[in-house]
Amino acid sequence: MRQLHARFYALFAIIAALLFSGCANVHYANDYKSGTDFNNLKTYSWRAVTVDIGGTDPALLERLADNQLAAQGFVRTHDKPDLLLDMQVFARQSKGGNSSIGIGIGMPIGRNGSVGLGTSQLLNRGKQEGVMLIDVTRASDNTLIWRGSAEGIPLIQFSLSAEQKLGATMAQLLGQFPPATAP
Repeated sequence: MRQLHARFYALFAIIAALLFSGCANVHYANDYKSGTDFNNLKTYSWRAVTVDIGGTDPALLERLADNQLAAQGFVRTHDKPDLLLDMQVFARQSKGGNSSIGIGIGMPIGRNGSVGLGTSQLLNRGKQEGVMLIDVTRASDNTLIWRGSAEGIPLIQFSLSAEQKLGATMAQLLGQFPPATAP
């Protein structure tokens, strides 16, 4: 009997983990100007950091990005940088999530049967999520050469106690720069 309970709890834990991980997926994407040679671009400077999520320090986001870029071999400078960076961080209504109507019918087995009508609605409808956009512009001709985005960031990651999670999100986003398929 104990083995049955242990298996039930293990199965329940696995299902719960899958459900919760499916709700908090951050989607990363990037795009770049084809034909751009990223090999000789090693220095950068910040042009603008705009944060529209209350309680989030733009200097923290800039520092997290600086740490990741330094780990990738980029150097921040104020004198004639190769690249200019812009970051926008904002909250928006989460994408997806629709409502539906469900109908359940129970077939009679023995003397008991049932018919039920009900509605269902996805739990994440109307939920807020964070979005982070980073634009990389070539300073010599002011041409946008790379854009990266992270969407679906849980807003709790923008709290002071979640700096490590926000750093991991920043690392994942900037880890895509420069693009691997660039010449």
